[in-house]
Amino acid sequence: MKKSTLTHEITENSAQTFSTYSLPKQLKSLGKCAIFLLLSLFSGMNAVAEAELKNKQSVRSIIVNYDGQIPKQKLSKFAKGKNEAQLFAFDAINQLETLQIERKTREQVMAERKLEHLNKVNQSFDALASENSSSQSGKSQAIREYLEFDIYSANSRLFEDNDSDGFYQTFSVSFDADVYGAYAGQRAQVFADLYLSRDGGPWELYFTTESFTIFDDTDEDEFEVLTTLDLGFSTQHYDVLIDLYEVGYSDIVATVSGEQLDSLYALPLESADRDIYVVETVTTSVSIGAGSFSSFMIIGLLIVFTLRILFTKKD
Repeated sequence: MKKSTLTHEITENSAQTFSTYSLPKQLKSLGKCAIFLLLSLFSGMNAVAEAELKNKQSVRSIIVNYDGQIPKQKLSKFAKGKNEAQLFAFDAINQLETLQIERKTREQVMAERKLEHLNKVNQSFDALASENSSSQSGKSQAIREYLEFDIYSANSRLFEDNDSDGFYQTFSVSFDADVYGAYAGQRAQVFADLYLSRDGGPWELYFTTESFTIFDDTDEDEFEVLTTLDLGFSTQHYDVLIDLYEVGYSDIVATVSGEQLDSLYALPLESADRDIYVVETVTTSVSIGAGSFSSFMIIGLLIVFTLRILFTKKD
């Protein structure tokens, strides 16, 4: 009876000991699993955030208004100065909030333009059908006059490079579009899509102008867009492409790019988050030779003084 009682007590003590030590181990394993899951979750969120950041681009663009006057100062591609209209545009662009743009290729934009135009045409036909009047329908259908368009010239200018590495965050693109018709003094309402191609990559839209009027083949209707790249543009060489549209139609009427003009080819650009001027602190230490000379003199005097004491004691 005593042996069985002892065995029972030992068994109960062993069970208590097992439960006492196994519970912290289970908690530790659960804690490790929880930490692993949290780390996995955070790494996944960081990966998603990095992927979203790569797809995000922010720019500020503004139209340089010359009020129908030709700029007196024709600047080179690497412009150090600015004319009056560009100075005014610089003041205005600095007051703009940065605009986050969706990355779209030229093919995507062209497809959207055609779809948008098709929807408008369908809406017009539906409106005419609802009126159910053949006379009004005949009056509303206008015959489009044949017009021919051309981008006579295009230029680019580079302005801001804060870290002086040869890559600019602010640049402008100007172009002179012409229209030709059956009569002199022809005019047309147009707008333009502006694209950048990074190091020979796909064309990506960075700005769409508002509609503006061009007149015949005059150069007084030159159009200029000033742009600051704020985010999402790596340090590379970029080509520029301009697509011109006539308002109300989906087809491109004229186009020009760096393939035709050197002024639109290989612009050294980077966004403002990469164009940061870093002030380097240089620490200069100056040592004076006289201090070392004085130390040697003191040591020499001590040696002479010690030798003199020794010789005095001998005498």
